[in-house]
Amino acid sequence: MDGNIELVRELNGVKYFFDHNGNSSSRIVSTLGAFNQKVILISAGYDDNISCDSLGDILVEKVKHLILFGSATAMIEMSLMRKLTGKNQGIDIRITHCPTLKQAVDCAFLSSKPDDIVLLSAAGSCIDIYNGTEDLYDDYKQHILDL
Repeated sequence: MDGNIELVRELNGVKYFFDHNGNSSSRIVSTLGAFNQKVILISAGYDDNISCDSLGDILVEKVKHLILFGSATAMIEMSLMRKLTGKNQGIDIRITHCPTLKQAVDCAFLSSKPDDIVLLSAAGSCIDIYNGTEDLYDDYKQHILDL
């Protein structure tokens, strides 16, 4: 697995990962490709250069529950919704909006079951919420350890 993807904790058979390079939609595509199963993805941020097609395709293929937090998440959700039509119409992917990262972590915890993977990977800048990736990581790690 990519060295920038860190296992933060395993709890009740659920593995919680953090993507240290998660700051663009292309990075999410790469990170999700590293997992052999569908994941619970926590994401935030926005990217003006987001490729809705590539992000939407990987979300349909690799995500079973998309948890979005913060205010700048419309493009992430839109990239998925555009792909859940036509041939993908019967695919069931849960989408949850949370105002804070803590609530997103709690939502992931409550919806996960043994052998699930929870991944936090930002689709773009989270400057409206955090001062950088390490600030986001510190907050995520603390919430995971508090579970």
